[in-house]
Amino acid sequence: MKLIAHPFDGDKRKLREFIENLDVVFELVNPSKHDILLMFVRAKIIGDARSKLMVRDLTHSWELVRSILKENCAIRHTLDYYTCKVFSAIQQKRKHSFVGKQNRRVRLA
Repeated sequence: MKLIAHPFDGDKRKLREFIENLDVVFELVNPSKHDILLMFVRAKIIGDARSKLMVRDLTHSWELVRSILKENCAIRHTLDYYTCKVFSAIQQKRKHSFVGKQNRRVRLA
């Protein structure tokens, strides 16, 4: 099916695009055809992502499949990740502040 060009294998970097594309497809397709479309969608989910779906019984709607994919394949950042991001931002701010002070001193001299 051309509406679903690429299979989804559980790659966290491609999850958002896959879900957004399918959200659009489900909006465009007549609701009476959603069951057939969902069969195509499940066929396009491969690898680890397919394994995660097969463990669950609740895959009879796109909303349920989407939530399972998000739950199992989304990028999750740890507290350490966010701590490092904040620390890095603070260091950048201090660096720019220091450079600004140095530039003002040079101009004053």
